[in-house]
Amino acid sequence: MIESEQDQTARFQGVIFDLDGTLLDTLACIGTAFNQALKETGYPTHPIQDFKDFIGDGVFKCAERALPVNARQPTTIDALVALERRLYEMFWRREIAIYDGIPELLAALRAQNVPTAVLTNKDQDAANDCLIECFPQHSFDCVLGYTGTYPHKPDPACGAAVIKALDLRPDQLMMVGDTPVDLATARACGLFAVGVSWGFRTRETLIAAGLDVLIEHPSEILQYV
Repeated sequence: MIESEQDQTARFQGVIFDLDGTLLDTLACIGTAFNQALKETGYPTHPIQDFKDFIGDGVFKCAERALPVNARQPTTIDALVALERRLYEMFWRREIAIYDGIPELLAALRAQNVPTAVLTNKDQDAANDCLIECFPQHSFDCVLGYTGTYPHKPDPACGAAVIKALDLRPDQLMMVGDTPVDLATARACGLFAVGVSWGFRTRETLIAAGLDVLIEHPSEILQYV
């Protein structure tokens, strides 16, 4: 665990999680759906691991990054996203995985009556489906995915909506995520920024992006609540 110079004696009353790469390993289901969509539209596919660098800023940005540079027109991106969304429904349940320690962490937070939320750039319906399927015993106090109502993270508007829903002050909340986008969201909203080492970005990338703490296992969150 790597900590900043911030006073670590503070205790937080709520936890906001990213989804892809933080709670759930969705690399295979997203990569498989996009590769099939690319194949069907005549574009080159990618090794699944390459999607680690494509994911994090929403499905449209992922599509843009997956396409060849000379094919990144808005109409092409929109068409690829529409096809990927249909294909994703066919693949995700058999490809998705829960990170070790996450169910136990959620159970511990619920036992301590700590509110939990999810703030993700994933489409709202897809986020809801994943959480219900993978964590049937846990009810998040707020789940905010992308609907078009708010811009994607790291725009603070979506974070502000979650903070309001939890009815807590920003300084009472942690934002837990695996990409610089999550850390930037935390900073923009005045949240304690927690990076996780098990997600889609490297430890070095997260440290360079700036954070309050980098954790190696989900259980480490419990010492802050």
